[in-house]
Amino acid sequence: MFTFNFKVFANHLDIEFPTHKGIPNKSPVHIFYSEKSDLSKHEILKRFYKILQKAEISYLRPIRNITGEWIFDLKEFRHNFDCLKDVDYLKGAITIEPEYIRKIHNIDSYDENLSDETTIKFSVYEEDLKFLKGNHVTISDELTLSLKRFIKDFPEPEKCGFLMMKFEDSKMQLEIIDVLKSHLIEKGIMLLRADDKWYADDLFENIKTYMQGCSFGIALFDRINTEEFNPNVSLEIGYMMALSKPVLLLKDKNLKSLQTDLVGKLYHQFDFQNPEKTIPIVIDKWLNDKEIY
Repeated sequence: MFTFNFKVFANHLDIEFPTHKGIPNKSPVHIFYSEKSDLSKHEILKRFYKILQKAEISYLRPIRNITGEWIFDLKEFRHNFDCLKDVDYLKGAITIEPEYIRKIHNIDSYDENLSDETTIKFSVYEEDLKFLKGNHVTISDELTLSLKRFIKDFPEPEKCGFLMMKFEDSKMQLEIIDVLKSHLIEKGIMLLRADDKWYADDLFENIKTYMQGCSFGIALFDRINTEEFNPNVSLEIGYMMALSKPVLLLKDKNLKSLQTDLVGKLYHQFDFQNPEKTIPIVIDKWLNDKEIY
């Protein structure tokens, strides 16, 4: 097997990886990170992610909540280690949930060398990837680069949301956006639009960068100037849902219905003439329901 031990020495990340030859190319990959202490799953994953951020490692990162699923960019990971250069099954990216392991020793033990230990483990098996087509995400080289730039600006994906909407930028629409952004900022969450900054030269690659980099989405449907729907919003919602990221469908109460492809989806209403009072209530309930803090 290919075993990678992530360790910290003198505040610097050191990765122990296989240096001997002869490991079969179909062998599984295991990543370990341990601390000599009894830690909660949230705490050890939070520490591990901070270490990855400090080392500017982007191939392994949480999708939304630290304790939930992570994105593991297998292609980028493979290119970082010579021992994996012939491991052909490491392609694209997958979603993966870390294993949480605790070793707690009896307080009555007389062995002073024994201590509590907490470990997290990420495992990838070649045979399992055959059944992960639904969770498999193909990330282009350009998207990998743009994601690195995005993560440099926003290193905490769980604190980032992506705003999907038709861009009219009317006075009322800008007021709604301001209410959304200011209320989320109070909670330490950034709400981003795809035109805030260009991370990729291609329009859709730039939008995908935001969708990949943010942990959730908010889709805004209003009828301030017209009731016509923007098909791009549906495309973006579908992309986010395919990544298993939660999306809040926020509908103007005066809009009769959502577009056909979203019929049956749960949505929340607001009053575009009184966004300051109606939007925060909806946002707070949805964030609480989705456990986004």
